[in-house]
Amino acid sequence: MSVTQGAQSGVEGRWTGCILNSPQQVKWRDSMALRSLVSRRDLYKAGLEFFDRSGVSGLFSESWRGMGAILMFHRIEEVPGEGFYPNRGLSVTPEFLAAVIDYLEGEGIEIVSLDEVHRRLVSRDESGGRFVAVTFDDGFVDNYSVAYPILKARGVPFTVFVATDLIDNDLDMWWVVVERAIAGGGRILVDIAGRDVETLGCGTPAEKAVAYERLASLLQTEVDEAEQRRFTRRLADRAGIDIEALCREEGMTWDQVRTLHADPLVTIGGHTAAHHALARLDEASMRADIERGLARLEEMLGERPTHFAYPYGSPAVAGPREFETLAAMGFKTAVTTRPGVLFPEHRDHLTALPRVSVNGEFQQVRYLGMLLAGWPFALFNRFRRLNVA
Repeated sequence: MSVTQGAQSGVEGRWTGCILNSPQQVKWRDSMALRSLVSRRDLYKAGLEFFDRSGVSGLFSESWRGMGAILMFHRIEEVPGEGFYPNRGLSVTPEFLAAVIDYLEGEGIEIVSLDEVHRRLVSRDESGGRFVAVTFDDGFVDNYSVAYPILKARGVPFTVFVATDLIDNDLDMWWVVVERAIAGGGRILVDIAGRDVETLGCGTPAEKAVAYERLASLLQTEVDEAEQRRFTRRLADRAGIDIEALCREEGMTWDQVRTLHADPLVTIGGHTAAHHALARLDEASMRADIERGLARLEEMLGERPTHFAYPYGSPAVAGPREFETLAAMGFKTAVTTRPGVLFPEHRDHLTALPRVSVNGEFQQVRYLGMLLAGWPFALFNRFRRLNVA
């Protein structure tokens, strides 16, 4: 049964992002959608290749490499090579994780804990050479079942930032719910408060891609966090997705989190409770989500985290208000998803630290080498060493 059964009459009579009249229009739309989605990734890769192979990257001084970097992972899993998988960038294979560790060790880059990152930044200690910290966001089960054995065997320290509602099986993972609902085919009813009702077709790969892009944009930028979560629940109900079961499938258990916490190699960090985009909340709600996550971790682990990762972490959802809040709460560090390497000047901005995303669309160590060289971030950040505004 279609998830849009019972949609309001007349919706199909206007443009909704998926319903077109002729086969030629559908073919054109599908082609343009796929071209748009592919081009962003391919253009970025092409840019890296151009600057690297042309020798332009050699014009940048070694000072752009910084002191070190913080790597950001999410999931360690095998994913389909083809087909609809819009969150592919969040996943890298176990083999690539191992290859990253091999590369860092081969380059003589030390892998350190976030406590050590904090120490080196505060003391401006560059005597140990360049370093990298390894971090994972959210608390997915493969961090324990797949990544942990690989890193444990190599003696690699790492941090897992835990969104506690995921572990409590109550996190509205809109990006996963939307992906699975669209993957099921049919049509998606978009009935969000205060907006015209839409239906999004999910039959062809291009329709699925368009539907995901539309919903991701809508839920992140055009509605508030409360309506985002209400819609996620409605969509899950229509698509037959059990959110509690989804969390059990995707997230760690508290026993697994405790096992990681007991290992000296592992740091458990805060990541809020409900994984809200903090800048989209009022101050009281922002503080409540942060504090609820911290309190739950302290309750279950007996220790309050001293490191934090902002959910999503981009400038649009983590800015000066959030940086000041985390600093006032006494955190040693808080990490964003703003791209960049670490410089001594970050000593004065410890709750606004950049990271290097290890992206599933770029699973070649040479891309990681380019990023750790710092010059892509010099270009991206317009030759500012810090991006903390």
